[in-house]
Amino acid sequence: MKTIMKKLITIKSIAVLALVLLAVLGPSFVKVTAQDPEPGPVVLADDVVTSIVVGKLHATISFHSVEADIAAIEEVLNQYAVTANAGDLEGWLSLHADDVVKMPPDAPAIFGIEDLRANFAPAFENFNTSCVIYPEETYVDGDMGYARGNYSISITPKAGGETIDIMTDGKYLTLCKRQPDGTWKISHDCYNSNIPPAVE
Repeated sequence: MKTIMKKLITIKSIAVLALVLLAVLGPSFVKVTAQDPEPGPVVLADDVVTSIVVGKLHATISFHSVEADIAAIEEVLNQYAVTANAGDLEGWLSLHADDVVKMPPDAPAIFGIEDLRANFAPAFENFNTSCVIYPEETYVDGDMGYARGNYSISITPKAGGETIDIMTDGKYLTLCKRQPDGTWKISHDCYNSNIPPAVE
């Protein structure tokens, strides 16, 4: 029993834990008892009970957390636009994993957070950005997730000048990975235009 308590102590809500144990563990004992031809109490070893409880709790928690994970990934994309529009380079970089791979259109891939900083710092320093993201699909599978959608982006020189439409109709496919602290960050990011290049 001490082993069980040590493994379950990380569950924050005792009330929720009690309900889940009642719903999940109860049927396990009933099932085992029903299969036992001999009358009398059924006794399972601590390790077996622990395995049943922890395994079923993990499955239950994972199942019910999918919607929260999807919302978290979509919030990463929302903050992507918010930080870009605010000119917040550090906030924008913080949405990316340290080993991020970014694949912009018509340019080589960018590898790692420092390479990303070096490539995008001039844009943050010299331009005001207007970025809008339109999510279309978000999917989560364990610690990985992907988001697909459309976007538009324009920039205006801080020194003054005309607004430049970088992408009036673009699409993206972004992979996100759950970090050790439970947050989601962009691990791979690919984006390009829906509009064919002009033919001269």
